[in-house]
Amino acid sequence: MRIKSEVDLWFQLLVGTTIIFMIASSLLIPLNERWIMFIVTIPMTVFMLWLLLSTWYELRDDHLYCVSGPFREKIYYDKIKEVKLTENMLSSMALSRKRIEIRQHKKNYFMGTTMISPTNREEFYVELRRRCKNLQK
Repeated sequence: MRIKSEVDLWFQLLVGTTIIFMIASSLLIPLNERWIMFIVTIPMTVFMLWLLLSTWYELRDDHLYCVSGPFREKIYYDKIKEVKLTENMLSSMALSRKRIEIRQHKKNYFMGTTMISPTNREEFYVELRRRCKNLQK
């Protein structure tokens, strides 16, 4: 079951404004130097749109599969120690303020914590918790 990430309006505006700013600023550069700006602008624009349009999560048989643009992560259910609803804004595979925080056994907070933001957060949260047998009480 593949679930798209919820995307907050502020995130859409941030990406859109950044893209417009990069394109507009590249037009202000002299013609003979404009190619340098395009070398930066085009890949950055593609990368931001890739993140925006291709972030999703999938509950598979033995693991949660998370995709955010070029980034991929497999989180095995038996390695998950904590799942909770949060609005923590740490950088992660989430495009919304309303997130699910997933913490893994035997990993520190920064390397073992993943935030996701599925469109149907509460339903996804319940199903994910049901599949995780090693949650700490």
